[in-house]
Amino acid sequence: MMRSLFSGVSGLKAHQTRMDVIGNNIANVNTTGYKSKKLNFSDMLYQTTQAASGPNEDAGTGGINPRQIGLGVKTAAINTTITQEGSTQSTGNPFDLKLTGEAFFVVSDGTSTYYTRDGSFDVDEAGNLCMASTGYLVQGWGVDANGDIIQGSVSNLNVMAKNSYTAAATTSATVSGIIDSTDPNLQSKNGKIMNLQVLDNLGYEYNLQFGILPQTITTNGTRDIHNTENEYALEQNLYKVDTSKLTYNYTVGTENRILSSADSPKLIEALDDAVWNFIGGTPKQGVTVGGAYTFGTATNTTATPAVNDLTIEINDDFLNAYGLDLLTYSNLKGTTLHIALSGDTGYVSATAPPTYPLGSDVAVSKISDDAIDIFYDGASGTAANGVKTYTRKTNFDKITTIKQDYEDDEGNAITEYIFKDSQGNVITAVGGGEIPSDLYTDIMKIMNLGQKSELQDSYITQEPKNTTSVDPGKYTLTLLGMSSYGEPVNIDALLNNGTTSWDVVYNAGTGAFDYVGEAGSNTFNLALSSIDTKFSNVSIDMSDTTGQFNEGKSNLTAEKDDGRMVGTMTGVSIANDGMITANYSNGMSAIVGQICVGTFANAMGLQNEGDNLYSETANSGECRTVDIKASGTGYMTTGVLEMSNVDLSQEFTDMITTQRGFQANSRIITTSDSLLEELVNLKR
Repeated sequence: MMRSLFSGVSGLKAHQTRMDVIGNNIANVNTTGYKSKKLNFSDMLYQTTQAASGPNEDAGTGGINPRQIGLGVKTAAINTTITQEGSTQSTGNPFDLKLTGEAFFVVSDGTSTYYTRDGSFDVDEAGNLCMASTGYLVQGWGVDANGDIIQGSVSNLNVMAKNSYTAAATTSATVSGIIDSTDPNLQSKNGKIMNLQVLDNLGYEYNLQFGILPQTITTNGTRDIHNTENEYALEQNLYKVDTSKLTYNYTVGTENRILSSADSPKLIEALDDAVWNFIGGTPKQGVTVGGAYTFGTATNTTATPAVNDLTIEINDDFLNAYGLDLLTYSNLKGTTLHIALSGDTGYVSATAPPTYPLGSDVAVSKISDDAIDIFYDGASGTAANGVKTYTRKTNFDKITTIKQDYEDDEGNAITEYIFKDSQGNVITAVGGGEIPSDLYTDIMKIMNLGQKSELQDSYITQEPKNTTSVDPGKYTLTLLGMSSYGEPVNIDALLNNGTTSWDVVYNAGTGAFDYVGEAGSNTFNLALSSIDTKFSNVSIDMSDTTGQFNEGKSNLTAEKDDGRMVGTMTGVSIANDGMITANYSNGMSAIVGQICVGTFANAMGLQNEGDNLYSETANSGECRTVDIKASGTGYMTTGVLEMSNVDLSQEFTDMITTQRGFQANSRIITTSDSLLEELVNLKR
């Protein structure tokens, strides 16, 4: 009877322990990477009241089974469901990792090594990858100078160790697009412009400018020049006269006004006559014009002293001199008018200097001073009474003009002149050289001021003419210049020591690319290193270009294939094999390490250390550090965490059976107590 009591007590203890395990599982239902525990029971030692005996064939008896009474229950083992994965929880944090498979992350506190399924990681101030909860450092492999993973002993992973990416010079580039022979830009001075940006080994950017021109074929020939000769007798003197427009200004109070010819035509006529008589040196009797006159100059009252600031007062003397009604202009009497001259001039051909006011029969020609100075000497002439006299130069009494009409090499109609003096000498521009064509029109005005004789001669001469035509499919590509941030770069060293012009040839029938530089070559080499050692030579591939019709538009573009600026770290990413890659602002990336994992022969033999950590035991076996993908043990997923693998439905079911088991064992004790009570009562 006492045995049942002790069996009941052992059952109570065992079920209490199981309840502790279940409670711990439920408490960690939301713990990252938690693995649920499961308790197993086993029966205790048995008391044998009769041993087993075998059958006795001689006696004719059979065997007897042993008679044993159990002494209760005990906890056999508490197993961790280490191989069962928990559910996935998305976090969006790139440093959160989930392991698929049976491996463990390896972490260290600086002294001891631990293992965990909790991939909630962060980066500390020093740039080390660590557990967010404990700060223990994640272990893995670093990289060598070439960026290759060094597998061997594990160490801390510093993801910020390479926070910048060095610059590199451009070494290759590619040109693509179409050259259309009908593109008008090909006919400009430098041809079709193509730009290429390259980098030096410090990361500075430069712009290379190329020009593409069609190659031409030259054919020698002759052209006809139609010559027409005429002879002109130049006037001995030409006179430069003032043809200024006159404007009359006056002030009423603080208001500036201009006298209108529409309102006072007779007054304006009188004023004009008075001014021009003053300029001509024969002032009108009784009329006074104030100020000093400078020939051929516009009025400028802001100059010191003022230029051509002429004045005239409307008074009785002025009105009487021109027979104007005193009453009509009484409101203007006493008004001082300021006379503004426009400064216009012209040339007159006459036997004597003209006088002012100029009559309507005086023909004034607008001729540039540059043209006049070729044939007349005005430097020694003086302006008297508003007229400047120009005297014909020596041997210029008879001028022969030879008008030449022809077509240039492009088929354009051209007219040129040759002028000869009376001695047959070709007349040159002032200072020497050919007379500019923009003076031809004004020179012929000078000729027409004189007398033209009958046509002297008309004849045709010939001169060599080189006819050029485009060589189909052939172009010349030339480096025009180089600049950095808008400032030109001196490329003399390249021009002196390297090639800066290359032939580009396309099939004349199909437009397919043939070669650049020399037959059989798809690329040409630009020796930038001759400018400075910070540059690398650039190989430029043109095989992706064609010479075809594209509606008159060439669209060649050049892009560098390599070279980079200095890059600063913009982020870090972790691949599913644990490779940690740093990304940089220049578009580059670099592997900075790899997270390793640990595997065990018996993972359930690991010992819990709290904080989601495990440590090795004698029964777990030693940790084997491996590459998770290469070893086939699983993979990592970023931005998610492994949650607890506790199954609440199973835990609640186990809780019910545990409760019932505890309840049943308590009944054993109460029932045994009742039996003992009956035994005690036998004494009564």
